[in-house]
Amino acid sequence: MATSLQRISLKAEGNKQFAAADGAQKMLYELLLRRKMDDEAAKASRPGLGRRHGNTRH
Repeated sequence: MATSLQRISLKAEGNKQFAAADGAQKMLYELLLRRKMDDEAAKASRPGLGRRHGNTRH
């Protein structure tokens, strides 16, 4: 799907249909980057995970 959106964006730019190219780029961002950033933010906001201090040897 990402490859298809990239092709659509490039083809729309070539045809000087910049609104369509912008829409395809926005969908690509939503598909790939926004979900990843939301997941990383959710992991960072969980209390206690990754914040352990002290000696971890048993």
